Amino acid sequence: MRRPVVTGITRGCGASTLAAALHTIDGGLLAPGRAGEADVLVCRPDGHSLRQATTLACVPSGPRPVLVLAGIAPGIPTPPVPPGRFGAVVALPHVRRWVAADPRTEAAAVLAYPPERLPTDVRGYAAALHRIVSALVGSGQLQRAVPPLVSRPAAAALWRGLRPPARTGPHRSPGLPLAAEPDDEALEREPVAAGTP
Repeated sequence: MRRPVVTGITRGCGASTLAAALHTIDGGLLAPGRAGEADVLVCRPDGHSLRQATTLACVPSGPRPVLVLAGIAPGIPTPPVPPGRFGAVVALPHVRRWVAADPRTEAAAVLAYPPERLPTDVRGYAAALHRIVSALVGSGQLQRAVPPLVSRPAAAALWRGLRPPARTGPHRSPGLPLAAEPDDEALEREPVAAGTP
């Protein structure tokens, strides 16, 4: 089996920490408008991050990546994710002790200890790691030569209101010659017959 690739969807979501904990390849951040390979996609559990996750385009056939919702507080239910988009959805709990320092070294040692020897707040993290590994192994995607391909659409610019068309000169229909406008002085000199409107 090859080593999985863990890729983040949003900045600061904990993808590098998860990659260290699973001893996998850190795929970095999947930038808008780019395609990349990912066995595991990591995002925050907020509405904005979940919208970004659900707009990802995955390969039409074959295994789908595992979506990890990182930083969920204990007792908070996992937000709903549209079915069929991911191979599995796993909630990865928030570990308060890892907020101040770089947690990658400590995260890398989590799976080396039996759960009963881990601090209480790390036990939930270790259980989530086991669920991620089970989902990856059960999907069969680690037997494939490459991870699933995912792409993130480029952010669309919002357009508000109507904009008048840009005009660079007198308006004319395409293909017609531009007629010369008459001179104001020439118009004043022209005689006007009585009764002419």
